Amino acid sequence: MNNQNVIQTNENLESFKQGVNDLLSKRSYFISQVMPKLKESQDFYIIKGKKSLAKGGAEKLASIYSLTAVFERDDNALEMLSGVKNLVAFICILTKDSAVVGQGRGADTLERNSNDPNKTLKMAQKRAYIDAVIRTTGLSDIFTQDIEDMNLGEVNTNNNQQNYDLPEKKLYIENSTEENMITRKQKDFLIDLIFQKNVDDEEVRERELAMVDGMSKFDASELIGKLLPA
Repeated sequence: MNNQNVIQTNENLESFKQGVNDLLSKRSYFISQVMPKLKESQDFYIIKGKKSLAKGGAEKLASIYSLTAVFERDDNALEMLSGVKNLVAFICILTKDSAVVGQGRGADTLERNSNDPNKTLKMAQKRAYIDAVIRTTGLSDIFTQDIEDMNLGEVNTNNNQQNYDLPEKKLYIENSTEENMITRKQKDFLIDLIFQKNVDDEEVRERELAMVDGMSKFDASELIGKLLPA
């Protein structure tokens, strides 16, 4: 190996090291500075121990990273999945300073949205957008996109209320102090139930999930009782 090749190899190694250091530095900064700004039950939900990124969180991340979204019809997906009835599919292209930096895909069907075309378009675009943000920011090991990725399985209807810290009504205090607020166990179980109940209706799901934070133990107990299968 001549001197020129040795110099080129060293330069490539140094460039690679610098790239790795930059990546690790950005990731460390994200975890320490950006992650605390994302709010659970608003920007993301914890389901089965995984963080599911919500549209609000994706929008916040896109703003932090200065990303702009443009949507295009996903002809490749529509052609490949031509057998799926009433399928709508989009590609979300993210740009920064007019340069394309990433993209994501999302799809939905009219049947999943009660044959509402506006809702179907919105849901397909939302999925493409969240997918694009996760891919472009390189955060797929921190965030998953949605319930479809999580294999929730069936809720165990044999679990009794005691297993989920559900208080007796007589212990409920009207003016709740912090110790009477919803517990972590209640919150996790309640989020699971909401996802199970509204697996095909993302709008209703997000509206109900937004109510979870700030609930008292008693309110959480009441809602869990309503959502549990008979």
